Amino acid sequence: MAKLIVSLDKLTSEEVKNIIEDISKNTSEHKNDILYKFNDMIALIWFEGIYNLVKDYDIRVMLDPKWNDIPNTLVNYMTQLQKSWLGDMVDVLTVHANAGPETLRSVAQAKKDLDLNIDILAITALTSQDEEATQNIYDENPKHSVLKLTKLALDAGCDGIVCSGQETRMLREVYGEDFIILNPGVRFAGWEVHDQKRVVTPEQAIQNWVTFVVMGRPILQAPDMSAAVKQFFTETENKTYTPENNYSFEKMLFAGDWKDILSYIGAFYFRPEGGKYVRFTSKVLSNAYINIGAIERYYGVIERATSELAMQIREKNIEADVIVWAQMWSVRISLYLAEKLGIEQSVYTEKTDNDNNNMALKRHDIDLKWKKVILSEDIVSRGTTIEKMRNLIHEAGWEVVAIACVGNRYEQEQQAGIPIISCFIPPKFELYWDENTPEDQRKDFPRIPDGAEIAEKPKNQWWELVESMRK
Repeated sequence: MAKLIVSLDKLTSEEVKNIIEDISKNTSEHKNDILYKFNDMIALIWFEGIYNLVKDYDIRVMLDPKWNDIPNTLVNYMTQLQKSWLGDMVDVLTVHANAGPETLRSVAQAKKDLDLNIDILAITALTSQDEEATQNIYDENPKHSVLKLTKLALDAGCDGIVCSGQETRMLREVYGEDFIILNPGVRFAGWEVHDQKRVVTPEQAIQNWVTFVVMGRPILQAPDMSAAVKQFFTETENKTYTPENNYSFEKMLFAGDWKDILSYIGAFYFRPEGGKYVRFTSKVLSNAYINIGAIERYYGVIERATSELAMQIREKNIEADVIVWAQMWSVRISLYLAEKLGIEQSVYTEKTDNDNNNMALKRHDIDLKWKKVILSEDIVSRGTTIEKMRNLIHEAGWEVVAIACVGNRYEQEQQAGIPIISCFIPPKFELYWDENTPEDQRKDFPRIPDGAEIAEKPKNQWWELVESMRK
């Protein structure tokens, strides 16, 4: 059963006394399952005035300062907390995950060095932020921003995170059970949400496997506060979490093996009409080709891949002025890679309209003479596309210094003396079939995932793909 945290922010010392007395006297059977939350300013101004009352009722405290500063400042805060009488009463302390990994690691280490018996929780996306707000702040929807910030916090050594109840089940399925999750902004069914956006009921929070539930107004503004507290425990009694495994893609992306993640890019689908191959790469790279649900359009796979490529390129001391990428398949890889390498200029190649075997340079409106070039592809298979690109670059008088790809099926580490830098060497092509594929063509290939929409590759629409990254 999750513990209830009663929020006592924005109250006078007299109001705090009355609330603690009321709840403590009338809900003694739940004494060990209730904490009281104060922000740092309230704690400093009023908490000392009710010190004896807190000691008398032996209550526990969540201190909610939402610290967000440089490492040295927060370590100093932790030191002052440890020296004060307040440090002995605090069970839970909050910092902002977006303070960054160095700050979070410093706070977690300070807790150990100061021997503080406190759970450090990192705040992810605030429950008052809807999808539009998180998109503006993090350039991601709430689920993606919370997934990323949670991983950052847990890797830094925090004891858990603060998130909306709407993301709790996802985080459990992705990261497991060995960390604390706190849900603020929880509301009884039918209760006004006020300024909160991503809310759940107490029952939903428990069924999503939360550790702490914070409730303020639904208790403090109730006609009978003690009855409201008892209502919480009644509604959540005997409620349990049941895994549903609805987040396999997120688990693969954020907690999976690197090679498993990358192999997701390289699949092919066997199209029955005419026996054509249609790239399945796009279920990660672009909604313009194949779309298997919005979550699979998340570009974290590409970010991880290009981070790996950029690291290898820097380790080899390869410097370049231009990224040249092959057709539509490589647009996102190339743009992310260019960003990580600090390369501002890019060109792409495309098969010509009249001759599918020939290629031409596109966006040739910048002066690229005597430039050093990195050729970029998603998957290098037979090497023919790369060879055509290399010939185009040679004819233009530029110099190709490296070939970068996510997966290298070429089975060679270079082409014409130019190094091929890749994240991994994938297995053989994987083919998919659907109900329209003849039985004799299915062989041992897997069935195409439910919801897949097959579409031919768009031609000369690279700008639309670039723009879709911002959606």
